Amino acid sequence: MPILVLYSSEKGSTAEIATRISNWIAEKLPPTEVRNIKDFDASTLENYTAVIIGSCVHGMRWLPEAIDFCNANKKALMSKPLIAFSVGAPNAMPKLFRKRWGRWEQNKIGKEIQKMFEGRLRMHTLLEGKLDKEGEPMFLRICCAPFGGINYGDLREWDKVEAFADAVVTNLKEDTVTPGGNDHEDLLYTEFHWP
Repeated sequence: MPILVLYSSEKGSTAEIATRISNWIAEKLPPTEVRNIKDFDASTLENYTAVIIGSCVHGMRWLPEAIDFCNANKKALMSKPLIAFSVGAPNAMPKLFRKRWGRWEQNKIGKEIQKMFEGRLRMHTLLEGKLDKEGEPMFLRICCAPFGGINYGDLREWDKVEAFADAVVTNLKEDTVTPGGNDHEDLLYTEFHWP
């Protein structure tokens, strides 16, 4: 049975990251499938050995469609090895705040997702996406201006996306669960941070 990579993307950046994760995992632990949450038939979740689910982040939260999907399909998702990724833009912040903001955002989102899945999430990370100037709140630009302003553009770090995918492969290879089994509680939750 394949590994499922599900994503919720607003402008396409998260979709591209999900595809890279899926392709990278498929080289080491095939097969994989990548699907958009909007078009995915949740009744087929039983056909997958594991689920990697991700969403872009707005206001330090996953998109509502991702949260709604997870809440509606919580039981089926929790019956599988479950890993999550978020796509934000902490590197868009002024240099003075980047590292601290990124860790804070990752931890906040990770705790919310872990709570949503009642402690069944194995791993979570925050990856860099794209940030367009259009649609960014004016107050954020004004607040950040004295500290060097906001960095806009493609902030994705493909080496970190691949490192996360490698960590997912390692985590899933450690799993001794029979497909659809519920005995993978002994694997501890990991917040995947960057040095």
